[in-house]
Amino acid sequence: MAALITPFAIIAGGIGAIALVFYSFRRAITARAEKFGARFAADLEVAGMTISPQTFTFALVGAGAGLWVALLLMLSPPPLVALPALVVCVALVVHVGGTFVKARRGKRVAAFHDQLETVLRTISGGVRVGLGLRQALILVGEQCQDPARYEFLRVVGLTNIGVSMLDALDDLARRMTNPETAMLTRVIRVQAQTGGDLAGVLESLAATIRDRRRLRRRIGAITAQGRATGWLLGLMPIGVGGFVFLTQPNLRDAMLHTIIGNIALAVALLLDGLAVFCLMKIVKIDP
Repeated sequence: MAALITPFAIIAGGIGAIALVFYSFRRAITARAEKFGARFAADLEVAGMTISPQTFTFALVGAGAGLWVALLLMLSPPPLVALPALVVCVALVVHVGGTFVKARRGKRVAAFHDQLETVLRTISGGVRVGLGLRQALILVGEQCQDPARYEFLRVVGLTNIGVSMLDALDDLARRMTNPETAMLTRVIRVQAQTGGDLAGVLESLAATIRDRRRLRRRIGAITAQGRATGWLLGLMPIGVGGFVFLTQPNLRDAMLHTIIGNIALAVALLLDGLAVFCLMKIVKIDP
């Protein structure tokens, strides 16, 4: 009886200790959670996802719990392993969800960057024919597609509720995190303070963006082989593991149901992930 009660007593003690630590640092944890929640909500909005942060977080936690239940049914781990496995499963799914949001955000920012040269030429043309900056941004919203259409109409909407044009453009630069958008906001701010030919400056900035895009395409072509090698290293363990899982039941059971096998599997995955990470860092070049 004591042997059966001891693991559950240890788990209960661990839960109690975690609850005590959380209660002791509840204010700092709450402040950090609120800051993270605001940043996460902003990432969801920039990514173009209409789901609320609360719903998305609930879905991620539910998926992590479902993964944990599936592991329990497949592996039947002891109670001392089951509780940490729940934390690992939830953390893993939350990390995957966060990575997905960041990828969607990066894709939308990249799409905005691809439209920025056309946007600048449209603004420049509007200014040359006598339109004000606000009217030129409305013209961008009428002639361009998302995400540029949404973002610049959002700037116009902020000015409608009393935000200055310069502050609204600064907010755009914070949302669309690329150097060219920051350059655009600085150019417009400097021109508003000192005067000058805004249309000519925007044309020059559009030409600079065109040259930077050409340089990025050349870098992508040069580093394509390194990226392909990274993908190959990342996918090879999955293929080999699937082959072993289907054809070598003894080795499969040793890897999944023994401590030494679990350690060897974890070390192999860690080293493979480190190799992929290093390769991707090597081939990533910012022009």
